[in-house]
Amino acid sequence: MPHTTPKPIFQPRMVVKSGSTTAHSCTRTHMPRGSLKCSSCKNDEHEKLMFSRARRSASLSMLTIGASLGWNLNLVPSPAGGLLSERRPFRGDGGAAHALVVPPCRLRNRYFLVRHGESVLEERSLLMSNAAYKYDATYGLTPRGTEQVVEAAATILDTEWENGPASPAWIYTSNFQRTWQSTLVLRQELGLLFSDIRTEFSGLLDPRKVGALDFQALDNMEAVWEADLKDPASTPPPVESSLQPRASVDSCLDLYRRATEAFSRLEGSYAGQDVVLVGHQDVLSAFCASMIGTDLGRHHLDYPFELGQVRCLDLSGPAKEGEPDRDAKDFVGYSGVAKAVDVIS
Repeated sequence: MPHTTPKPIFQPRMVVKSGSTTAHSCTRTHMPRGSLKCSSCKNDEHEKLMFSRARRSASLSMLTIGASLGWNLNLVPSPAGGLLSERRPFRGDGGAAHALVVPPCRLRNRYFLVRHGESVLEERSLLMSNAAYKYDATYGLTPRGTEQVVEAAATILDTEWENGPASPAWIYTSNFQRTWQSTLVLRQELGLLFSDIRTEFSGLLDPRKVGALDFQALDNMEAVWEADLKDPASTPPPVESSLQPRASVDSCLDLYRRATEAFSRLEGSYAGQDVVLVGHQDVLSAFCASMIGTDLGRHHLDYPFELGQVRCLDLSGPAKEGEPDRDAKDFVGYSGVAKAVDVIS
């Protein structure tokens, strides 16, 4: 689809009808900073008009961007009862039904998704997603975890990938200690500079928030995953004493939102690059389900991530003749520890 320049939302001038039959024409530059009234005519009717136009701008901005990039999203029922993320080229007229946008079926970059190595938390079989502890070095990598990350780097560099050898240019990482320390090991093993590291502070790569399960046994995730299969909107038990209990937990749909935002940013920033994403178990598996378009509730079954495991997401380039835009063979997982090939079929 050819690129088209989106139409501007705000016109250079606007006409405001006052209580009389006289129309007054003015520009936005007449509006003092922080004011909704025109300094030249003192017309109070501007307040209602300007507020209405501002709301319209906010609601249409995503539509305009999405239409220009050719993106579209539908959430459709899965045969298994869950939700599938169906992505196809945007061919609509820019109506409200196309407000939510995601990356197109083919991606401009190749992505290596890496789960962090074993940390003190896994050694103690504990869950921990609370951002208050993200900088606590107590929960950093174990010696075994460091070895797993070294193996992951070797897997990235030594594997004969279908579209050529890996040449990582950037590392994007969660800023929890277990992922940050894994990133430092990867940087050294991959021969990258510190300036090639991008730390994600907005929380897109943070672990799935498990609320009341923090510092509980890892086995508690089994019940969470069973609930995911039944309803992708289900969440772990929240922290009831929190001022905002719902903010302490994530559902599969929350992780889906993270995936669309993260890949939209990356696809808009780079082209033709190998990008390494260092993250956590459920987040990475949900990212895979979101980009491939499989059942979100089955993310942990379809794309499990062991400690130090690497999966290559390669949806770059055109689809092969006779194949759909999104092909399961484009997604190949490799274990950074055992180096066992895991082809999704």
